Amino acid sequence: RDALTNDDDAAGRWQYEGGKVTEKDKQVGYYAVTRRVTFHATDAQNTAQVTMTIFFLPHKPPENITVQGSHDFNSGKEIGSVSAASAAHTAHIGKSFVRAGEAVTIG
Repeated sequence: RDALTNDDDAAGRWQYEGGKVTEKDKQVGYYAVTRRVTFHATDAQNTAQVTMTIFFLPHKPPENITVQGSHDFNSGKEIGSVSAASAAHTAHIGKSFVRAGEAVTIG
């Protein structure tokens, strides 16, 4: 993670995270995460809606995968599914994902 910022408003909190994606110690892309906490709703479970897009090197525009789901602030774990992808990754749409620490697993 290279960046993590919170932005509060009247209805809740936005959290933005971003950084590099590596596979076997080699950088293969970047990622951007948006989390949304809604006061008097998701905060009761200490959770947030989460959307993460992975942008793969080297193409411009980059090939990508977007996942959506929930984030648990107690454990840091995220679960959900692949909601969108560029042509190279459409086979992953609908597959589940888990993020635990820095590891993301799809499928």
